Order: sequence, then structure tokens, then C-alpha cells
Amino acid sequence: MTPTPRARQTVGGLGESGILRILNRRFATVPAAGDWPEGTVGPGDDAAVVAAPDGRFVITTDAMAQDRDFRLHWPAVHGVMFDGHGFAGGYSTGWKAAAQNLSDINAMGGEPSGLLLALTMPPTTPVTWIDGLAAGLAGAVRHLGATHCRIVGGDLGSDDRITVAVTATGDLDGRPAVLRILPPAAHAVTVDLDLVLCGRAGWAAAGLDVLETPRGRLDALLRAAEQAEHVEEAEHGVRRLAALAAAAQLRPRPVLGAGRVAAEAGALAMMDVSDGVLKDAGRLATANGLRAELDPDWVRREASVLVPLARALDLENAQRTAERWVSAGGEDYGLLAALPGGAAVPAGFRRIGCLVAESGATAAWENGGSAGGWDHFTDR
Repeated sequence: MTPTPRARQTVGGLGESGILRILNRRFATVPAAGDWPEGTVGPGDDAAVVAAPDGRFVITTDAMAQDRDFRLHWPAVHGVMFDGHGFAGGYSTGWKAAAQNLSDINAMGGEPSGLLLALTMPPTTPVTWIDGLAAGLAGAVRHLGATHCRIVGGDLGSDDRITVAVTATGDLDGRPAVLRILPPAAHAVTVDLDLVLCGRAGWAAAGLDVLETPRGRLDALLRAAEQAEHVEEAEHGVRRLAALAAAAQLRPRPVLGAGRVAAEAGALAMMDVSDGVLKDAGRLATANGLRAELDPDWVRREASVLVPLARALDLENAQRTAERWVSAGGEDYGLLAALPGGAAVPAGFRRIGCLVAESGATAAWENGGSAGGWDHFTDR
């Protein structure tokens, strides 16, 4: 009998042990995979045993549901512009599942130490997709610089759709965690607090609009834009901008270690940006009875490079669209920090606004309207 080509194999034909072989082979490539200190226990038992060097550890979890948080087939993928970028398959889903959890650890000032994967999927899931998922998880750990992070275990199950849930742990190395809530002494500060950001804003939101555009229409729009005079406004051309934006949505790059840098520079509060700068800045402010104000000049500067892409996608009012991407678009996984007013901005950060004393207010930006941002239960 002729063997079934691997590209056509499904996980139902492998069984749990076969799936685990694929996962473990990929997970063995992370830098710390073979470094299990004495007294700890890695994958393969009923549970893992991990170290907590100072008696504490940071822990977070995120789940991604098929057709809600990721797609098996994006409308734009497989088009000409994406042929060389490998955005199809499970790799990007695995990368993003790891990245969003690593970002949460970073926002507490911790260093990632472990990931657990809980995965449910139908038996018809292609083997190539699950192999890509595992490679993406391991790839994010390697390429984002989580050098002390291990993949410590997880769980497998069957369901009608794929759900990927990752739990991450992190070490604080004896330092206090930096929270969203300001320390008590900071409330006595009479000057406004500076709001600073590490990482990009707006690119993942732009990438979502790119990926949701049917490939034929997308290629026609980009071709037309390349032939127009205004394409010269884009530093790399609109096709390049579209590819970069799609990559930002599918494979976000939180700047790991930025949390520790900000903490050492005197950051009073921190959080990562998952649901949009304006919304998350509002959360940071509300937690402390303050109001967040974004600097409109920063929003316009940040949006300027994305305006040619918004225009190329034939979106209404390109300037406003680009500014909305920057202020309300989520999933770039940058890091917000609040600093004492006038303090030196840490390397890799830039000032984007301030937190001001105005009890009962919500996040506002004079040209931005409502806080916007993503909401799992109201956005479709």
C-alpha cells in the first residue's frame, strides 16, 4: 500500500502518542530544553516540577480559539504578496500564542521561565498544521530571546474546532513585580506622570485589515497603489508595508527584557498593550483614579508611515484610519509604563502621553473619541 503523503495526513491517524512525538521534537529546540536543574521534573509525568528561585513566580494564561483569535485560512494568504513569507499553516498561531504570554510576563518585570500548552483539535487537523504550531511556539521562544524559558508540558484533547491555550511562568529574581496599580508613595506625587511605550503601535491592526482583504482584491489594490504617485510616500512601498503589517498581526514581537529595563529606570506601573494603546492606557489610568491623555502629535507621527497603506487599501479617510490603527488597534504587545513626570525615558521607550489627576474620568484623546480597542464579547 502506498503511504499517505505527510501533507495529507491528519492527527486522527497519528493518535496521541504520535502527536506528542511531533510536539516534543519541536519543543526540544528551545534553548533551555535540556537544562533542568536538580530537583525539577520536565514533560512526561503527571505534572512538571519547576523551580521558584525566590519563593515566588509570575503566572499568566491566554487562549486562542479558531475563527475568533486565528484563522486556518486568511482571505489574503496565498496571494502573490505573501508567497515568500510563510504565513500559511500553524506556525504563526503557535508564535502568537507564545508571544502574547511572554508579553504578560515582561509587563510584570519578569523573565519567562516556562510555557505549558493545552491543545484541543478535531481528528481531521492536518499533521503539517500541528507541526507548524509546535515549531511556531518554539520559534517565538528562540527568536524573542526567552533564553531561560522551557516548554514544561500540557494537555491534548479532541474537539470540533482548534483551541490553543498557553500558560506561562516567569521569575522575578528577587525583585518586586511592577503592577498596574501605582505604589502608595506615588499617589503623593503632585505632577503628572509620563506615559511611555516600548514597541510599535498600529501595525497589527493594519495587518488585520490586510489579512481580511480577499487576495484578488488585495493584489489589485496594491498594484494600483504602486502605479500611483503617492506610493513614493511609503518608505518601502505599499506592498512591503502590507507584508510588514501582516507579520505584525501574525507574529508579534514583544520586546522581552523591556519590563526589567523600565523597572530599573523607576517605572511606577506597567502593563502590556494587547487591546489598543488608548484602551490599555485607560485601564492603567482607571486602576489609579487617573485619566490617560495620549499626545496627538505622537499619534500623528506614529500613523504617518501607515497612511499610504490605508490609502492603498481604499479605506475611508486614510489619515483617520491610520490614527485609529495606532490609538485603538491591539495585538502589537508593546509595553506601557508610567514614570515620574520629567524622568529620563528608558532606552527603547518613547513618551506617548501622560496620566493626569482627574477622578472618575476614562481614557481620552482629543481627536480619538472613545477608548475603542478590542473587546472579546462585543467585537465580531
